[in-house]
Amino acid sequence: MTETSATTSPLLLGLTGGIGAGKSTVAALLADRGAGIVDADRIAREVVEPGEPALEALRREFGDAVLSDDGTLDRAALAGLAFATPERTAALNAIMHPAIAQRTAARLTEHAHLPVVVHDVPLLVENGMTGNYHLSLLVDVPEETRLDRLTTSRGLDREDAQRRIRAQATDDQRHLACDAALDNAGTQEHLREQVVELWENRIEPFRRNRAAGTPAQPLPLTQVEAGEEAQRAAGARLTARLERTASRAGLPATASASPSVDGVAIDLRVPDGTDPAAVAAVLRETGYAPRDDRWLTTDPGRPAAVTVSAGTR
Repeated sequence: MTETSATTSPLLLGLTGGIGAGKSTVAALLADRGAGIVDADRIAREVVEPGEPALEALRREFGDAVLSDDGTLDRAALAGLAFATPERTAALNAIMHPAIAQRTAARLTEHAHLPVVVHDVPLLVENGMTGNYHLSLLVDVPEETRLDRLTTSRGLDREDAQRRIRAQATDDQRHLACDAALDNAGTQEHLREQVVELWENRIEPFRRNRAAGTPAQPLPLTQVEAGEEAQRAAGARLTARLERTASRAGLPATASASPSVDGVAIDLRVPDGTDPAAVAAVLRETGYAPRDDRWLTTDPGRPAAVTVSAGTR
């Protein structure tokens, strides 16, 4: 192994689930294992606190009516104004999205010294963010259970709770977009056991393999999603990650995936004359290690191999 074969950036996990699923509980359990937590909901609240530039921008755009008497944001008033027309919604997004993105980047930088960082994002699937993370984790709870939680613990009426749930992605969409699911319909102890198992059998080995530049020893096939639809979804996640990492590195690249007898086979195509070192850096950052003429995954939970069609390691 050469010095450049190691990767020092954190293993970045996306954490999502429907409203009422218990994402914060899972985030706390992952924090107990040593992960840093970046909470998207908390950031969205922080950037509109009194004194924040985004709050002043909202006041200028929508008027003093969006402020309460104490100078804090009146969220109900803002919603009534901002969602009145598509143009007003676009104005809201033009203020909020950059502010949230900047604060998120700052939080991720603060946690860059940690081996694992978790980004808790309610709308990860809806916003097509799977490619941003080395793994996306789903907190899975049946809709009826979430409805009960929202009406009992949060005091929502059933109709409002149903409306909020149905405004989000479906359970099937989340399962196809995520790499692993944690069942939070049972006891807290059962949930904790799942988190520990996932950490010890997949997250920590993935982190360790990726940091060392070592291909993974795959988990038993019984622990890996099977079936044609699951394989296609896995291929879509893996190619999205490669293309997103390449794009951030300024490397024009396209990836395609197909099932193979030993996992997912990925073809990464780069322009002729591309610097091989740049290609290698993208592959290592995404979570692959060189072996002969291919790059093998460092994730034990999803067997995959990449062949580069132009440029080599």
